[in-house]
Amino acid sequence: MGTIVCYIADTVRCAKPVTFMSNMLYACSILYKTKLPFIIAFNKVDVMPHTFLDEWMKDFDKLGQALSLETTYVASLARSMSLAMEEFYQNIRSVGVSAVTGQGCADFERALAEASKEFQESYVPFLLEQRRDIDERRRRQVEEQVQEFERGLDRAKRARDGDDEPEDDERDELAGLAAGVRNCRIREF
Repeated sequence: MGTIVCYIADTVRCAKPVTFMSNMLYACSILYKTKLPFIIAFNKVDVMPHTFLDEWMKDFDKLGQALSLETTYVASLARSMSLAMEEFYQNIRSVGVSAVTGQGCADFERALAEASKEFQESYVPFLLEQRRDIDERRRRQVEEQVQEFERGLDRAKRARDGDDEPEDDERDELAGLAAGVRNCRIREF
């Protein structure tokens, strides 16, 4: 199935446009932080239908009208943010459900199936690409460590053979390096 984020919002409380915007901003931040398939479930549709919330998500002007009735500073901020949220609304799955009556559960299951498919088609390849990048970086680090080790080994050999007479402290360092070479094991984590 995969990993899916389901953000549950209280339909009754979202009747206040500022609360709706607050929920949507929070949902948006979760979506962009996790980058996972996302479903917004408007709960309690047996008490209040969620159709007006769908309209607010699809029609910027209707949300703007609802926000214009609010006079608080937060409402002003929400009005200015609402246009920026339009792209978020276009690419989000939303369903109305009732935990009491079971209304909307079939729609929720369809949304889960779509999100699961999205996870397999989009997120898994993204994870595999990240894994390849991490493996490549790790391989380069090991390669650089081996090259540094070989350079140190060459210096130690030259010092031992007398080709290059090192200073006393450099000789101690090279002796320690040579001892380290004998006991060296490269491990990947």
